[in-house]
Amino acid sequence: MALVPPQKLAQDRMVSADAVLGGQVDLRAYPYRHLMVIARHKWGSSGFPPLMAAVEHLSNYGWDLVNVLSVGDGHHVYAAMRRTA
Repeated sequence: MALVPPQKLAQDRMVSADAVLGGQVDLRAYPYRHLMVIARHKWGSSGFPPLMAAVEHLSNYGWDLVNVLSVGDGHHVYAAMRRTA
């Protein structure tokens, strides 16, 4: 698994829950206060459990959950996060 390049993360302001849980992101140099975490529903399973696991993981590093939303027909779920530190 490859790390998410810091430039891409700063440009997109979005990261997948799988990348967070897989240790593929380093948010120490992330220049913004807000970040979106996205999870996609996979065939036969919800994206909500991995999304919330990523939220819990990030809460250990100074990020708070602001909002959770589903877009379109529910195939994508997002968590808006805010850095507190």
